[in-house]
Amino acid sequence: MTAKKVETKNLAFGDLVEIKIENQIFNGDFIKEEDNLIIVKLKSGYDVALPIDSIDNLTVIEKSAIVDKTAEKDKMHVEENADLTIITTGGTISSKIDYKTGGVSPSMDSEYYFQLSPDLKKQGKITIVNLMRKLSENMLPSDWLKIANEAYSSIKNGSKGVIITSGTDTMHFASSALSFLLNPLSAPVVFTGSQRSTDRGSTDASTNLLLSAITAKKFTGGESVICMHADLNDEYNYILRGNKARKMHTERRDAFRPINIKPLARVYMDGEIKDASTEIINKSGSTKLNGKIDEKVKMIYSYPSMGGDIIDYYIDKKVHGLVIAATGFGNLPLEDKTILNALKKAENADVPVAITSQTIYGATNRFVYSTLRETSKFGNIIYTGDMTTETAFVKMMFALGNCKKIEDIREMMQKNLAGEKRERSGVSDFLI
Repeated sequence: MTAKKVETKNLAFGDLVEIKIENQIFNGDFIKEEDNLIIVKLKSGYDVALPIDSIDNLTVIEKSAIVDKTAEKDKMHVEENADLTIITTGGTISSKIDYKTGGVSPSMDSEYYFQLSPDLKKQGKITIVNLMRKLSENMLPSDWLKIANEAYSSIKNGSKGVIITSGTDTMHFASSALSFLLNPLSAPVVFTGSQRSTDRGSTDASTNLLLSAITAKKFTGGESVICMHADLNDEYNYILRGNKARKMHTERRDAFRPINIKPLARVYMDGEIKDASTEIINKSGSTKLNGKIDEKVKMIYSYPSMGGDIIDYYIDKKVHGLVIAATGFGNLPLEDKTILNALKKAENADVPVAITSQTIYGATNRFVYSTLRETSKFGNIIYTGDMTTETAFVKMMFALGNCKKIEDIREMMQKNLAGEKRERSGVSDFLI
């Protein structure tokens, strides 16, 4: 059988094409040619890979005005005197189907953002920087520093707002980190992502990109925030304080919820920002970067029959700080005396131990039960109030990077630096 061949060398990214294969017709935008396949985005929003050798006829209906440079590694879209900067770091929002494996991987070119969300350009001049291509579970504290440095440079160069696209699994770690690393802020830093990859018709990427750009442009706060779906519809997104939010579902569009605080605002598709909170941290006159962190912090989850050996293990490994997600108000199973012995060992080694609550909502309180009073006698134990465990983990790194003495670390951990700690939560702040 003779292989069928069609001319593809003159195809450009975004060309509207019609492809005939036997009795089927495919209409859509040409994405690229790869491994003897033509990748086309159909009108439904889905991408399809068509074997070139099976194509009977290919017609270009309309040429695209978009210039394709997808072969350039780490391509940037640069605008002089940009109003906004998008920093891409990978994750689902920058991913598409790998047709070889059937899996999703971070590989999307930055120009695709403008095609995915055409109204982005209406928000002003936008520079896109491809900083890294990582799934968020692979993010390291050193990556948070890279993101903070890039955001700082963008603001210093005149950007009125910064959007950071990332994976969602550990987005709340990164948004917490930047709340401390960039403080104060003269412009909003907005984290966003998507729960569905960009080549799926049900993707939330387009809405999240646009509403994050509107937030970066119009939000009055000088904060690190998360902008993601408020519900399953596309009407508006929540603007959430980055160090008081958490991913609460594996796949729902509205997975990110505020913890122990109400949303800072709602941002709508028509460009309006409504229901602004009185707790918004206003923009500062300048932005300050403090990149001092100590990565040698570990997290422990308390559980029945835990024992002190896990604490001993980390002390022997010479960690510089620990965060324990305890039960209830901050309880540990102290009938097992090895835990008390291990906490004493940590105290003797000058290792600060922050106590958070697994309940997620509410605050630790060292005065409620006798066991809490017993652990609070140790000079290195720090109860973190209503901070989330993830924020306490990141803040411990920041405190250790800036302080050496236990008493100074305690003071910084218990001080409200960037809105991460509230003295009291309202009744209506639960399960928003």
